[in-house]
Amino acid sequence: MISKYNAMWILVAFDLPTLTKKQRRIASNFREQLKKSGFVILQKSIYSYYACTKDRCDTIANTIKRLVPDDGHIAILFLTDRMFGLTKNYYGKKTSKLKQPELFDELL
Repeated sequence: MISKYNAMWILVAFDLPTLTKKQRRIASNFREQLKKSGFVILQKSIYSYYACTKDRCDTIANTIKRLVPDDGHIAILFLTDRMFGLTKNYYGKKTSKLKQPELFDELL
């Protein structure tokens, strides 16, 4: 049984320049690499990934480190499943449909 205090979520927040066509292509490629790795978009520049263990988080973080564009800034945050489960989302009157990540409660 996986404990919600040991299971981890990875949040990747990034700021990539998009002034030129080349920069936009690089930023788009970075987003696609995150999606191919199993990340889910939370907001435009914030993606999440569920990892069962801290070791898996470290492996994923090392992979992301190699993907960082030369003039990009990437922040990787690690949260336990319990902490991530405390997240509160608020929306204005105009909302768009975003796929919310599952909390994997059925695994616990």
